[in-house]
Amino acid sequence: LLIGAAVSSAVAASNKTIQIDEDLRVNAEVLKVSLGTTTPAHQVNIKFGEYSVVSSKVREGRETTTTSDFLNPVVRTRVRNYFTFVLKGATSATARVKAEWNILSEESGPCLEIDLGSNARIEYCFSDQEPQPGFHDLIIASVQIDGETASRWTLLLDVVRSESGLTERAGQSYLTDGSRQIEIRPVTSAGPAKNLLDLPARGFEFWEAGQSLGAVQYYAGGAWGLNKNVVYLRRDLDPQLKLLLASAMTAIMEY
Repeated sequence: LLIGAAVSSAVAASNKTIQIDEDLRVNAEVLKVSLGTTTPAHQVNIKFGEYSVVSSKVREGRETTTTSDFLNPVVRTRVRNYFTFVLKGATSATARVKAEWNILSEESGPCLEIDLGSNARIEYCFSDQEPQPGFHDLIIASVQIDGETASRWTLLLDVVRSESGLTERAGQSYLTDGSRQIEIRPVTSAGPAKNLLDLPARGFEFWEAGQSLGAVQYYAGGAWGLNKNVVYLRRDLDPQLKLLLASAMTAIMEY
């Protein structure tokens, strides 16, 4: 009976949904995400609606550990992982995504220089100077839409998570081409987590000029929340913007 009650509680806790903007909820296509089997030849196998990853590659990076001087004995760790994929949209257009995922101890600041390829680099500096417990995830990705030769978008996602996984918070995160900037905000279901079986649903919502353009739920809460990913895309967006958002959401789900 106790086991049955625990399982029932875990199942109930997993049936959660992120709280998104009401205007988006009314005007969005709701696309359930299929996480396919990962193979050496197809390592990112994600599909939703008319969007699907048609080729991909994942590479584990190197781990660098540096110990500071005697007066400041802090161990600093940085693990770098890389993944690339091509996402096909509703038409024949595709988006090519190249991402670097850094897993850092909070002591690893204050600045990092990230190579985006094609002679493009970005320097990211942490706002918090004091060491914090937990892990700092920094994802930098370039997104190139076919046919947009003069425009390349950059995704920056900045997340700090506790060692237990009960809490996480997002720093400044966005999607930009240098002239436009789409803000990425964390969203959850209601209520704080009481334990690992009661974690809230988690996701990110994309905003520009006061309007919510879309959202992705990458975790549905509870014990089995990882296999209940959902994408929301406004119906009235043009196909290229939808493909851009879908690419950024796919990178977030892969992370």
